[in-house]
Amino acid sequence: MADDHLIEVLGSVGFKLNEARAYVALLRAGASTGYEVSRDAGVPRSAVYGVLRGLVAQGVARRDAGPPERFSATPPKALDGLLRRRFDGATAALREAIAQLDVSPDAPDAFTVAGYDRILDEASRIIAGARKVVVASGWPRELSRLAPALAAAERRRVFTVLFSHARLPDELAGLRFGYGLAERDLETFWSHRLVVVADDKTSLLGATENARSDRAVVSETAAIAEIAVSQVSLDITLLAQRHGIDVTDVMAKMLGDRVGRLDSLLAAHASPQLGDALAPTPRPRAGKGARPRGTRQGT
Repeated sequence: MADDHLIEVLGSVGFKLNEARAYVALLRAGASTGYEVSRDAGVPRSAVYGVLRGLVAQGVARRDAGPPERFSATPPKALDGLLRRRFDGATAALREAIAQLDVSPDAPDAFTVAGYDRILDEASRIIAGARKVVVASGWPRELSRLAPALAAAERRRVFTVLFSHARLPDELAGLRFGYGLAERDLETFWSHRLVVVADDKTSLLGATENARSDRAVVSETAAIAEIAVSQVSLDITLLAQRHGIDVTDVMAKMLGDRVGRLDSLLAAHASPQLGDALAPTPRPRAGKGARPRGTRQGT
């Protein structure tokens, strides 16, 4: 199983399948002939020497002319450094090539992200780009996956607020607000959802059921970010009211000067609309089923 996982990871960084198999076989067995690598790695004998010499050309393996001709794996630490240098070089070349483009199309204000891991990657990216404030609402399972990004944000002195109806782990960075309910109990009637907002501008809202159907919307529209932050602030305010906690300072940092101006208006105009809850009960009209005013029952 460990070999299979390593082969899969090597494939993700650019190794072809036979190259990954051959490298793992060399790691396991040490210096080996082509025949031995073919046997151990399952690489066809007709192809094994081409694969091994390709690894040597890439610096991933080393060759001893022999006789007999043998090959050995580049040590993992040396391979790590090699791959990092190649990746950094490729990234620098990509940046230079993009900078030389004559026309750069505008990035869309919003786009859809599909897949559980991809959604969490985007959420981490948004948190990593935050400079002042991060607001997130979700479940412990997902917020725990974002722990490294949240910790890095805290080190950058980014004000971070987390909300969940379930109990959040104490090790999560930021101000944690929640009802402390068991995640498994909530899962019986609620679906996993995630909201992440950075600097009142960039937002992610989506489903995180760890299912193929997971979708999220990533937006750079400030209005969407403000709506999302307002919803999280309402959740926190309701929680605080139920437990007699003052969160005025937290709201001020989450909402900026919006909250101060609203408080000023509310103080000057105290005439709330409360729906039908306080509306007077209408009196019955005279007629069928109603008694005229001034009459007594039985007269």
